[in-house]
Amino acid sequence: MQILVLTSDPDVRAVLPGLDLLPHPVRACRPSVQEFLSAGWCDVVLVDGRTQPFAACELSRGLVATARGIPVIGVIEELVASQIDEDCAVVQLVLASAGPAEIDARLRLAGRRRVVEPGPAAAAVLAVGPFVLDVHAWSVTVDGAPLALTHHEFELLKVLLLHAGRPLTRAQLVSECDGWTDGTGPRAVDCHIRAIRAKLGRHRGLVRTVRGHGYVLPRLPPGASEAGHPAGTT
Repeated sequence: MQILVLTSDPDVRAVLPGLDLLPHPVRACRPSVQEFLSAGWCDVVLVDGRTQPFAACELSRGLVATARGIPVIGVIEELVASQIDEDCAVVQLVLASAGPAEIDARLRLAGRRRVVEPGPAAAAVLAVGPFVLDVHAWSVTVDGAPLALTHHEFELLKVLLLHAGRPLTRAQLVSECDGWTDGTGPRAVDCHIRAIRAKLGRHRGLVRTVRGHGYVLPRLPPGASEAGHPAGTT
């Protein structure tokens, strides 16, 4: 069973020590959706949530939205187990202190579930309102028309679509945008948002400013549009 661990810890063995006693091949990558998509085939994804369990839950939601039916298992510490809510998108959780027998059982159960989950056809496409974003093809259409975006603009819109309906701060957007390791600061988000809006035409109002917080893109069914703005947004 091929296992991919999403972690920022340079020592992948520290994430789930008991895994080192099992024969499964293990690879690691940074905790981001794009890194996962670029990492190649795996049977199970382990998301390191030992120090930031809620960020791990958000990442898991993005993985499920763009993944290829691959099960996601969260690795957490016992102290935060009771705080994980029903919105967490992982298949199951495992404590970082779990022994090899428990880990192996969870991996086998997760791998069995993979067979009945959606296949690759629905994998990397996000459809929210008039937007259709293909993560693998790095393309976005609006009302079926291609949208020409820079790398930063694409990453920013992708994050807003992944978290549609949830306001994100500028700092959160920067932290979740892949490839923003060139010193991009939170205030640069405003410039990229203006550029995106300028390219959206009549849909520019869907990328909304939440006063005193950041930005949000409303959660809309595929193909739908929405006029006007809710209170507290522009």
